[in-house]
Amino acid sequence: MTNIPVARLALAAFAAGLAANQTVAQTAMAGKNIDQEYRAGQTAMAQGRYDEARADFEQLEKTDASIAEVHAALGVLNYKAGHFERAIEEIRTARKLKPALAGLDALLALSLAEAGRSSEALPGLEQAFRSAPDPAVKRQAGLELTRVYAHLDMDRKAVEVALELRERYRDDAEVLYEAGNILGNSAYLTMQQLFHNPDSGASVWAQLAEAEAYESQGQTASAIASYRRVLQLDPHRENIHYRMGRTYLRQWESTHAAEDRAAAVDEFTKEIDGDPQSANAAYELAGLRSKDGNNAEAQRLYELAIEHYPDFEEAQVGLAGVLLDEQEASQAVQHLEKAVTLRPGDEVAWYRLARGERLLGDTQAQDKAVKAFEKLHARTVASQNGALRAQSPDAVTPQQLGSEPLPQ
Repeated sequence: MTNIPVARLALAAFAAGLAANQTVAQTAMAGKNIDQEYRAGQTAMAQGRYDEARADFEQLEKTDASIAEVHAALGVLNYKAGHFERAIEEIRTARKLKPALAGLDALLALSLAEAGRSSEALPGLEQAFRSAPDPAVKRQAGLELTRVYAHLDMDRKAVEVALELRERYRDDAEVLYEAGNILGNSAYLTMQQLFHNPDSGASVWAQLAEAEAYESQGQTASAIASYRRVLQLDPHRENIHYRMGRTYLRQWESTHAAEDRAAAVDEFTKEIDGDPQSANAAYELAGLRSKDGNNAEAQRLYELAIEHYPDFEEAQVGLAGVLLDEQEASQAVQHLEKAVTLRPGDEVAWYRLARGERLLGDTQAQDKAVKAFEKLHARTVASQNGALRAQSPDAVTPQQLGSEPLPQ
């Protein structure tokens, strides 16, 4: 059962229709005052006393079954309780009695979807998602719509709605969960089609997908083997040596085996030999040369990366780090100023910029950089691992804070 807060959904979306007849004709039937009971039911529903509200409206329905608002209210309450078939019955009765009553089409579509009647629900959900005036109804219609599309094997439409929901409700956990399910399932089915298609199962693309899957699971040895099969099929394919180098680096982080690090260096070198404009490979190799204390080679490689990709922010920060070690503060600051312009949220860039400004004796600029760093670093500490950054097989190793004390 979908637990939708009635205060948000029912009372917001259907208030217009229910309030349109706030004063039900005062009719004495079997000694009952219909208007009084109607108001009592409305109050109970508004206060979250749903069982009491349903009892009030059911009594009203027995007293006078011709009041559309009573059936509409029972539709809301039965939907809330998970009695979807009963909700459908009440909503359809309300529509017959008063077709113009607001919100009924959306509620009917939601109830049909929850009852598993996908084909019947589809037109109403599409309409509600596109034009429902209440945001809560629009959101819920979108969620139901992705499920209905998936159930009806309308995968393309399910993905389209999932993407729109993700864009519209960026911080909504339920939306992100449902969108992730739809998009993940679509990706899985696409890859299965790739692997099992006779024409593509042994292709470069299948081997590449296999390598990336192994890499995402931390199975570095299997990933490297798959990347080697890619090169067997296409020896000159760009970026594969780079990806293998990155995989060897990940393997080295856990094994600390010298041969893994040496293999990473070899793969990055091969990538640059085959593609001199490979900024990522030059960047990774520069980082390794810097750790080896070979600042001259590290500087050359960072500059090569920036030459081919001037907006490579991590390379700007890496090069600045080497220049600071060489006491070339003025040049370092130029690269760091560009880096913080490209990515203001990079705490490493601000940290190094504070170091550079201290070496130049610019205390005002140093204080500004220190404050920016401290603000960003506080967020990193508060979130333990800092802001999540998208990772892919082509991602580069991020720059790290050094051991030097923060300039004061």
